[in-house]
Amino acid sequence: MIEIKNVTKSFGSLTVLHDISLTIPEGEIMAIVGPSGAGKTTLLQIAGTLDRPDSGSVLFDNTDLFRLKDRKLSEFRNLNIGFIFQFHQLLPEFSALENVAMPALIAGRKRKEAFAEAQRLLTDLGLSQRLDHKPSQLSGGEKQRTAIARALVNKPRVVFADEPTGSLDSRNRDEIQTIISGLRESLGQTFVIVTHDPQMAEIANRTVHMEDGKIIYL
Repeated sequence: MIEIKNVTKSFGSLTVLHDISLTIPEGEIMAIVGPSGAGKTTLLQIAGTLDRPDSGSVLFDNTDLFRLKDRKLSEFRNLNIGFIFQFHQLLPEFSALENVAMPALIAGRKRKEAFAEAQRLLTDLGLSQRLDHKPSQLSGGEKQRTAIARALVNKPRVVFADEPTGSLDSRNRDEIQTIISGLRESLGQTFVIVTHDPQMAEIANRTVHMEDGKIIYL
């Protein structure tokens, strides 16, 4: 589904990705592991079109994403890619329901439809009693489940997750792992997960090991 070809990225004099090539198959969980500074998050951000490479390309179903104009790229990202971050990145002034519905509203879906889908996802994730709660009123695990619902609301082809269990205790970590694994089984959802957590990597179909901005082995 996604082909990363010969991607290089530098920040000033520091090269953080060295000629990276990688294929991300549809319907699988891929884990990207390695020590801090290996370039994992940078690779994830480029694959998810949040950042641009200095050279190389990212092909999504043979479409070269970085040849799209900014508006078209934003539209593509909104409809095809979901994101889960370590610290959830929920907007504090909005309820869980509003946070989840927002990407659907941005995509132009009708308000009633967007909120119905947001409510369905939150209910499926065990948050039916938390719809009107703001992030400050949610536990760490509830915030991350809300973030997962937000990532899924537009039915994306792929979800990129950057340390999705990194800020959670062991109980909530296990819960999030179970949810992600279940989504792969029930929906065939593709996940690409940057993680330091060996247990999270264990649920992946394949694991990519990085070091010093290079893929060491798959």
